[in-house]
Order: sequence, then structure tokens, then C-alpha cells
Amino acid sequence: MGLVALAALCVAGFALLFRFFERFHVPLLPAITINYAVAFACGSIIAPARMASTAHPLLIGASCLGTLFVLIFFVTGLSAQQAGAVRTTIAGRMSLVLTITGAVLLFDERLDLLRSIGIVVALVGLLLTATGPTERGSTRSAWGLPLLLFVCSGVADISVTYVQRTYTTPRTVDGFPTLCFAVSTVVSAVLLVIRDGPRALFQPRSWIGGITLGVVNYASLLFLVRALNIDGIQASLVFPLMNILAILFATIAGLVVLRERLSAVQWCGIGCCIGAMMVFLVATP
Repeated sequence: MGLVALAALCVAGFALLFRFFERFHVPLLPAITINYAVAFACGSIIAPARMASTAHPLLIGASCLGTLFVLIFFVTGLSAQQAGAVRTTIAGRMSLVLTITGAVLLFDERLDLLRSIGIVVALVGLLLTATGPTERGSTRSAWGLPLLLFVCSGVADISVTYVQRTYTTPRTVDGFPTLCFAVSTVVSAVLLVIRDGPRALFQPRSWIGGITLGVVNYASLLFLVRALNIDGIQASLVFPLMNILAILFATIAGLVVLRERLSAVQWCGIGCCIGAMMVFLVATP
């Protein structure tokens, strides 16, 4: 539970950091590029990938995920700036629908009645929270970005679970995030050079934002992979808990730090999320 909560805290921190990027005019793509370089550096120090590099399937999985991570982060940044931190986090965490479906189909995980009720309550809560009024400064057209984030996040969560369950071993599990971030660093750097050129990296604010984001980014994936690696804990439980906690953390941060406002319907949704989390905790052996 502790690892899931830490992963959720990091996930909620993404949208909050991206809103601060907008407030302090931090260039998005340069910060994302630096972020992945920092995440790779953290992984190289904490969990070097040299032992995992001999596993060819793991390299393929890390390459696909590393590329997908860059797309998700770029979409998350744009969505947080145009649709708000709370709404962006909700859209990304709604991907649990795809994640749970993938876990049941790919790993033959079974859902008992109590967990099924918890999932339904969580989905109702997320939908209610997402149906509130548009936040100040956002536009209705900005919902295209959260929708894209929903799909990409679901694919990423399923892929992380699949690679972790299929190809990682106790010796390579911590090196897997390092491999992913190595690929993300290369992909984001190529995109940056093509679009903006290397001069975009010369701004100090890009480095401040990128370094902060990189540490949080590496920690989020490391905590998630370690949580999925615990014997007896199903992905169909890990992801709903992480998503619900991420919503609650993002909501608290949005209210306290960013002064975002929620409607009565959204508060009802948050109540459902809390109720669902209690159900999951009761259902956990």
C-alpha cells in the first residue's frame, strides 16, 4: 500500500508541476527532455540497467514504452495548461478502465464481488468529478487532449504490467525503468533538436523544471514497478488504488496550491472515490 501511495503522489505531482510550468513560463519540450535525462541519471545511480540489457524482449518493451512516455508527458503538459491540473489527472486516471480490462484478459486475474463494486464506484466518482464546469482559462476543445491522454495512459499501464510480468526478473525489475528512461531521453532529445534546436536548452528555468520533474518521474515508475512485483498483489487492485489516490492528491493540491474550484457534483465524485478506496482496502487480504 505504501508503494502504491508513493506512486500516486508522484502521478498527482505531474499535473501540478505542469501548471507551474505554465505560470513561470517554462518551455515544455526542453523541460521534458531534461526531465528524462535526469530520470535516466537517477536510474543509472540507483538501479543500473546493465544486467537487464542482455534481455532482448525487455529492450524491445522498454523502447516502445520509452517512446510512449514522451508522448504522454507532452500531452499531459498541454492538457494541464489548457484543461487544469485536476481535470488532467482525472482524464489520465480514468485509464483504469483499460488497465483493468487488460489485466483480466492478459493475466486471467479474477475480480471478486467486493472489488467489482469498488471499481464501479470509482468509475462513477471519476465521471462525476470530470463533469464539473470548465476551469477558468480552459476551453471545451481542450477535452481532446484529456481524451488522448486517457487512451495513451491506458496503453502504457497495460504495457508496463505486461513487460513487468512477462520479461522482468527480481534482478532486472529495478533496471527496467532505467531502460525506459534511456529511450525516452533519446526520443525527446531528437524531437527537441528537430523542433526547437539545442538553444532551447539554454534557459535556466527549463533546467529547474526539468530536474524537478525528472526526479518525480523516475520515482513514480520505480514505485509502480516495485508494487506490481509484490507477490499476491494483482494489477487490477494496484491501478485502481493508485488512480484514486492520485485524484485525491491532485484535488487537494489544486484546491490549496492552485486555488482551483470544484462544483457540488465534483465533490460528490470525490466522495465516491474515497468510498471506493475504502472498499479496496477492505478487499485487500
